[in-house]
Amino acid sequence: NKSVACSELMMCTASSSDAIKVYVRVRPPSEGTALTDGDQGLCLSVLSSNTIRLHSKPEPKIFTFDYVANMESTQESVFSSVAKNIVESCMNGYNGTIFAYGQTGSGKTFTMMGPSDSDNFTHSLRGVIPRSFEYLFFLIEREKEKAGNGKSFLCKCSFIEIYNEQIFDLLDSASAGLLLREHIKKGVFVDGAVEQVLSSAAEAYQVLTMGWRNRRVASTSMNRESSRSHAVFTITVESMEKNNEIVNIRSSLINLVDLAGSERQKDTHTEGLRLKVTKFPNHSIPVLCVS
Repeated sequence: NKSVACSELMMCTASSSDAIKVYVRVRPPSEGTALTDGDQGLCLSVLSSNTIRLHSKPEPKIFTFDYVANMESTQESVFSSVAKNIVESCMNGYNGTIFAYGQTGSGKTFTMMGPSDSDNFTHSLRGVIPRSFEYLFFLIEREKEKAGNGKSFLCKCSFIEIYNEQIFDLLDSASAGLLLREHIKKGVFVDGAVEQVLSSAAEAYQVLTMGWRNRRVASTSMNRESSRSHAVFTITVESMEKNNEIVNIRSSLINLVDLAGSERQKDTHTEGLRLKVTKFPNHSIPVLCVS
């Protein structure tokens, strides 16, 4: 069945210093999938580093993206192609967002986080989010060494879940639904979301692990399944540099997003609240991450 022999996910990045870019990662066939016709049994083929051919009928279609990661692409190469520039732009004072979009099972959580059955964010298969932590703190330490005592950094993070257009704080499992607010200086933000100070990638791992576990607990106790909700991990970076009597303060943030599955309603056989969720346009995500 060509429609299920392979799958793809889209990764979109947006930075205040650059245009929105769209990347595609092609997931290998699921274990146990038999391809009797070799590569001809796949639903698509990668033609180049930015082009794919969809094996549609009656004629195949060709699509072009900013970057295409084939089935052999590693987690490290995906991070380098998709996220590295966004983290660097954050260090230069620009806001950025990275999110993965695709149907359930296309590899969103694996790409963004790593294997779903592991809380170890230091293994070789760790995803974009933990690798972004590592690179960000590497750049911060490098800047500190260059500037000496004249420059300091403050990193804070928040971790929220958006379900049915309601916002929940994954760092405070007892919190009720939170609200979006707009501030003349801060822009759009989540009012009441817990912000934790980070001093290393290891601390960021701990916060990510705690929030992810809260998400799993909430999935059971409140009937919220991860495939039907969005998880947004936001890191705010503030730098202060003293030059003679002048103090320059710069603030920027990165939104790292694991989106809900985007499969068609008729393929999911959902009903009731879950059907209602799939019908909702995701108003909160673009407002929160792009504004």
